[in-house]
Amino acid sequence: MSACLRLLLIAGATALDALAAPPPALARALEYLRDQKSYSWEVINADPGPVAQQFKTRRGQVTMVQQNISPHIKGSVDRSGHTLIEREWSDGLRLDTITTADGATVTSTPEGWMTNQEVLTALADEQVRSETATPRLSWLRRADRPDLRRPDQELIPLLNYAREFEEGVDTYLVKGRVQPHGSGGNPMDAGPAFDVTVRLNLSSGIIRDFEVKVDATRTMTRARVQVPISDQRIVILTYLPVRQIPIPPEAREKLKAPGARG
Repeated sequence: MSACLRLLLIAGATALDALAAPPPALARALEYLRDQKSYSWEVINADPGPVAQQFKTRRGQVTMVQQNISPHIKGSVDRSGHTLIEREWSDGLRLDTITTADGATVTSTPEGWMTNQEVLTALADEQVRSETATPRLSWLRRADRPDLRRPDQELIPLLNYAREFEEGVDTYLVKGRVQPHGSGGNPMDAGPAFDVTVRLNLSSGIIRDFEVKVDATRTMTRARVQVPISDQRIVILTYLPVRQIPIPPEAREKLKAPGARG
């Protein structure tokens, strides 16, 4: 998911319309997913590539290129409650993040395994030392506070904003409209509302995969125009339990550091 849309969903929102309860079969499938102690998933970005959009402004025509730069993700939760998130970007950068059952987190980087606090410190230092973007600054930003939610932690809150459920053969289409909170609860500070569409595919009563599409707008400050933006991705679930995620010795030592819980 693109950074701006992901932050909208993480920051919290309020539904604009009356909520709808999920159909019984879907409610049971959601409960089954929520109760899973160990499973795996994969996130595939449904991105056609760079898309150019042209807009007329008072200063002439403006061209904006939109491209989903979200990573390909593989995740798994083992029987002990430890989580491994593997993220890989189109430019070849790969960052793996391990979170233990008690909340300690470390991320593999080009400079080795780093705690959350070490990433934050290195990011601040790099920003002070360099006046321009650097390769190190790029991967530090991606390593900083990654989205570590499991599919059940993301999907169930999303469906709480549903206005309607359209039921097909083992398929459910869920539509909702969401309004982000303003800072301090002030609605005047809130961003624009955005539309969320979720398509869930069930098999034998359980969710096998789901697709999330978010449509929103972004204000181009200098051009003073509203630009439509969207994000679309597919999440594939595998319910086979994972006995144990691999934790390299260096990562295991880092997980003991106080900064791993920051």
